[in-house]
Amino acid sequence: MYKPIAIAVLALSLGACQTTNQQTGTLIGAGAGGLLGSQIGSGSGQLLATGVGVLIGAMSGSAVGESMDRPQTVVIQQSTPDGQCGHITNSGARSACERGVSERNAEAQREAERKAYLCGRYGECE
Repeated sequence: MYKPIAIAVLALSLGACQTTNQQTGTLIGAGAGGLLGSQIGSGSGQLLATGVGVLIGAMSGSAVGESMDRPQTVVIQQSTPDGQCGHITNSGARSACERGVSERNAEAQREAERKAYLCGRYGECE
């Protein structure tokens, strides 16, 4: 009698709002833990086992959902063109060299964009 009601409440709560994976995991874990706990014992022992199952399931589901909510970190190794800074062994100095290369490339990009704008806007093409 209670299992269909519990399943219906769980399904409605999942579809009600936009939820995070942690919230969804908590609800699913609590429902699964309660269903598993209700299979143990009888009488007041069954009630206690259901309650403990709900708590353990909620904590487990929350932990799983939280790990799914974390953004994935992607590390991108950048290298300079033609290995311009590859000969520098000191990491701080190599970083400064790579920043200089990056700034020089950004300046060249801005100049190319300025020339393209002048060509398109005023017809001053080279």
